[in-house]
Amino acid sequence: MLKTTLNQWRIFSAVAEHGGYLQAAEKLNRSHSSLHHAVAKLQEQLGVLLLTVSGRQIELTPIGEVMQRRAAQLLEDAERLEQLAKTVHEGWETEVSIAVEGVFPSPLLTRVLKAFHAEGHETRLKLDNVILNGAVEAVLERKRDLVITPIIPQGFLGTPLMEARMIPLAHSGHPLVTASRSIETEELARSLQIVISDRAKTALPAPIGWLKSEQRWTVSDFHQAREILLSGVGFCWLPVHMFEDDIHTGRLATLNTRDQLELRVPLSLVIPSPDRLGPAGQLLADLFRKLSAEEG
Repeated sequence: MLKTTLNQWRIFSAVAEHGGYLQAAEKLNRSHSSLHHAVAKLQEQLGVLLLTVSGRQIELTPIGEVMQRRAAQLLEDAERLEQLAKTVHEGWETEVSIAVEGVFPSPLLTRVLKAFHAEGHETRLKLDNVILNGAVEAVLERKRDLVITPIIPQGFLGTPLMEARMIPLAHSGHPLVTASRSIETEELARSLQIVISDRAKTALPAPIGWLKSEQRWTVSDFHQAREILLSGVGFCWLPVHMFEDDIHTGRLATLNTRDQLELRVPLSLVIPSPDRLGPAGQLLADLFRKLSAEEG
């Protein structure tokens, strides 16, 4: 059985924060005597001295300083509990899940998530990074509230957000880079290509990209591909925005292909089950649309 109440801790925190009973009484719209009585009762119940009074000024004791910090956390947790109940009552989801294609720009994703955090009513967020068919699978399985995908499966609608530009890159010392002439497509087909796995559980008829090389190493993400390229081995199609520093510093270089090859990957927002999307999911979808449009 608890000896104290939230109201007592709220009063104690107010007195400590505002530096006295009179100031706290004005903030809480309570009488000076009621606050004094509440704090005295709190100290009696705890058996410790939390503060001392000198004229109109109060001073926290060492244990009082500790209790003030703990009380602030306690009151914040209580407010969060009440906000959670209010959120559920108003229909806000307790969790929103999204799958985001790996070539979606990380800085833009961070801006979306930061804006959502400011308005999201304590809704938890579950985010998965997916590649190509992994995004398609997330749409088809309808296990995510929102999906950022380069491919919109048949039977679904999406909002175009942006395009990600991908180019073939290799180490600056790779023969495909140092060649004194333009590289023919046939030469690429005979060279080692580093490929990013889409990690889909089933093979889906949704190919994007150039996969004609007979020699292929498949890795799990773009950063693994980067490490291999930096060792001087292979070439890989990579999103320009993720590797601008490597290109600028000369660690990686664009292949000089005869046909000036590049890929434009369209990224769209798909809501697999619109009828199940609540206000938190709708807020997140609106933020993706708004901030992507501003970026463009």
